[in-house]
Amino acid sequence: MTLCRTAKLGRHIDYCEKCSEVRISYNSCRNRNCPKCQATYREKWIAKREEEVLDVPYFHTVFTVPHKLNDLFLHEPELMYNLLFKTVWETVKTFGIKSLMGEMGMIAVLHTWGQNLSLHPHLHCIIPGGALCNGKHWKGSDKTGKYLFSAKALAKMFRAKLVDQIRKNETSKAYFDQSTAKSCFEKEWVVYAKRPFGGAKQIIEYLGRYTHKTAISNHRLLDYSQGKVTFSYKDYRTGAKKKEMTLSDVDFIKRYSMHLLPKGFRRIRHFGFYNGAIKKVKIEKIRKSIGQKTPKKVEWDWIKLSREKLGYDPLICPCCGERSMVIMPRFASQRAPPNKETEVERNLN
Repeated sequence: MTLCRTAKLGRHIDYCEKCSEVRISYNSCRNRNCPKCQATYREKWIAKREEEVLDVPYFHTVFTVPHKLNDLFLHEPELMYNLLFKTVWETVKTFGIKSLMGEMGMIAVLHTWGQNLSLHPHLHCIIPGGALCNGKHWKGSDKTGKYLFSAKALAKMFRAKLVDQIRKNETSKAYFDQSTAKSCFEKEWVVYAKRPFGGAKQIIEYLGRYTHKTAISNHRLLDYSQGKVTFSYKDYRTGAKKKEMTLSDVDFIKRYSMHLLPKGFRRIRHFGFYNGAIKKVKIEKIRKSIGQKTPKKVEWDWIKLSREKLGYDPLICPCCGERSMVIMPRFASQRAPPNKETEVERNLN
């Protein structure tokens, strides 16, 4: 990430055919934790989700785990984050079967940070207000305009399921004893439920805020001097009042590193009728049941996304203002290949 958009990662030249302006553009690192590389990926993901939006109420629910489990999440992140996804979906699915008698859908996005970069694992879930019954018919919730399910009831079931899964897992037993388990039941867990969204456009815009976020964005970094980093954050305990925090560069990197997910870990997951290769068939059945037309499929590339979603055209010349820029072939990265032991060195070791 420190090499993002520098000559170390290679570059390409943009040439204006009208005024002969030459512009050098450095390549991005494409790391999912980099705050400079997510805009295009976010818009591409949102464009795909627009093809799946249903004309039904959507609900936003956030499942949060208590700080008592932070040590367990730090030592076994992949295990615990997988259990978090699993138990949240089992909770929502159980409520859906009991109240709607059908298959629900859910899109869940994992966040691990608080505003001050402390560890704060939680799932943002977007849930359509209804279920697909008998694989054919849509049954909408009778709580339109209210909350989909009781937040307190969701929290109790979620707590019971997650603690039970942790107890059953052999790996987690080293960090989860009887006293920790008891303390988990002493306080109520927090499940935040929000009233339904206004429409499909609002749903997509809201999803975009959470899908490709990183632990901290560049605009929040205020100063770096004498080995200390100052950044801004919102303190929600004081009504989201904006404050500043200063940490040593080592402590800042430590906090940021807590939010680097295991390699290959999927932090955005789809469940129910949104999951799997058959989801297009299920979504079409729901649309037919509610009388919704299938939206026209649009093909997107990075230039079109930049122009129509991000508000700038990469082919417009900064000199003459005409749309006449041509992207020339790329120059290779200046970084050396990773060091590898030779056969002789391996034998010596």
